[in-house]
Amino acid sequence: MRKGFFGIYYKHQTRDGYVLAIIISTSNGIDMVQVVANDQSWNIKDINSVKASFKGIELSIHQDDIDLEGHISYGELLKTKKHVMSYFRFLPIECKHDIYSMNHTLSGSVILNGKTLDFTDGNGYIEGDKGRSFPKEYLWLNASSKNDSLTLAVADIPFGLFHFKGVLSLLVHNDKQYRFGTYNFATAKKISREHIVIKKGRYILEVFILDDKSGHGLKAPKMGDMVRTIHECPSMKIRYILKKKDDVIVDYTYPYASFEYVFDK
Repeated sequence: MRKGFFGIYYKHQTRDGYVLAIIISTSNGIDMVQVVANDQSWNIKDINSVKASFKGIELSIHQDDIDLEGHISYGELLKTKKHVMSYFRFLPIECKHDIYSMNHTLSGSVILNGKTLDFTDGNGYIEGDKGRSFPKEYLWLNASSKNDSLTLAVADIPFGLFHFKGVLSLLVHNDKQYRFGTYNFATAKKISREHIVIKKGRYILEVFILDDKSGHGLKAPKMGDMVRTIHECPSMKIRYILKKKDDVIVDYTYPYASFEYVFDK
């Protein structure tokens, strides 16, 4: 039997930037739930303590290091106009990505270790991954606000005997979706912990990471088993700029982006 995993990432953000993300995954037939928030991350022992759908999530988690109780409902999901990977999703690569909602409104509240978090009028985001392993090296970020929504990923992709730098990004601004992907000839011109530059034709997407937080540990798949540790910072200050030639379409500084950077030093 071929080894594999499937996971969905549900991100919830309050109006003042507190992030609570729930990751539900199945890896080689073993179910797992993980929680990551601004302050900490947790592995959840009772997988039945979380019930999630594209309409909302219900939480009743009670274990030694976390008490999390409440319900969050989702408004209308902002779906991508086309699959975010386009025809690349049919290639035999180790990890395939999907976005179920770039942005949606939230309502409801939870109590996390005695602290009430009100998500009403906050923002949500949902994505998924499936395959065998997360890329050996990659970066990922998401910034979903009332003004714009940005998701960006750059990863080392093994393909047969070769490797290539895969690019995947979607920016929603003023109801228009700007797509950057290897499939439409977008390329990563610069990749560092502090500065990312993506180019596609006359368009340039530039991201500056303005914080140096280290993030919280999460389990990630390697050949279908959740044996790898990565680190995610749920709330990171960034600035992103979208240009068409010399014309600036977006220049936005956002203090609550989620960010992962996994590259060998």
